[in-house]
Amino acid sequence: MMTNYKPELFEMMLITTNPYDFPMISQGQITVASIDDKEELVATDTAIDILGFTHDEKMGIYKLTGAVMHHGNMKFKQKQREEQAEPDGTEVQQHGTAVHQLHQ
Repeated sequence: MMTNYKPELFEMMLITTNPYDFPMISQGQITVASIDDKEELVATDTAIDILGFTHDEKMGIYKLTGAVMHHGNMKFKQKQREEQAEPDGTEVQQHGTAVHQLHQ
């Protein structure tokens, strides 16, 4: 998805082409010489169609994936004198919420 082969996904999912903006997907090696990311995206997109998902369902899959990526960016801080945590900032939560709402 990060290849920009389907640019319409970026606006819909509120993501960038930089995998380092999303720690959940950039923890390890982000490129593999033997894998063509564009080709894999096309194969995945085609497989979703072959499985009989509607266009709306397919877009829902992409939107949910974007929401998961944004949720991986959420930061938490411990509440004072409590064993609970609370969000540290709201920007990522807003993106995750927006993407999730698009899915509904």
